[in-house]
Amino acid sequence: MAVKSRREEYAALTRAALVEAAADLFVRDGFDVTSVDDIASAARVSKGAVYHHFPDKKAIFDEVFRVSQKEIVAGVEDDIAAGLKGADRQPQLAAVKAVQGFLDSYVKDERKRSLLKQSAGVLGVQRCRAIDDDLALPLVIGLLEELADRGELQDVSIKTAASVIFGTLCEAATSLAIADDPEQAGHEATQVVIYMLLGLVTSSTS
Repeated sequence: MAVKSRREEYAALTRAALVEAAADLFVRDGFDVTSVDDIASAARVSKGAVYHHFPDKKAIFDEVFRVSQKEIVAGVEDDIAAGLKGADRQPQLAAVKAVQGFLDSYVKDERKRSLLKQSAGVLGVQRCRAIDDDLALPLVIGLLEELADRGELQDVSIKTAASVIFGTLCEAATSLAIADDPEQAGHEATQVVIYMLLGLVTSSTS
């Protein structure tokens, strides 16, 4: 592993500070109200330093949203790993826990809900989906492959099934993020997605 130079370490710290400061401002004030000057001031760096790392404010939000989503996916990965640990692998249970964990992350975290609510308007639906596909879709595919390997999956295209399920999961997250009662909306959305997911499990094992 290459050792970072002092300049590289400083640049990484500056970028992290910018992302953290921007996240706070986007959540508190919203993307439209927040300026690059505001972000530079909050991160205690020059405006030039901001543009050294990011071409514009939209690119900063892109990174903020990716970091937020990555944190959620990391928690889901832990849930999946627990369900697939050891000889007694339980992909069905892991899948259910993954759905619950993914949606519950938004229910419990107002900041993540705020960023999710703003994301489509700032980045566009396609860019948001691309970020989510990059970070989380492989997990869904992996779980379906586990079920297929055990003979517990209906005769469907894994790639197509994963895309449809994950699209539904993303829509469920958005619905609870904009709901007046995120907890209730999250409970209802979790039920729907789990029923859809388990519908792909062969009847002999469900």
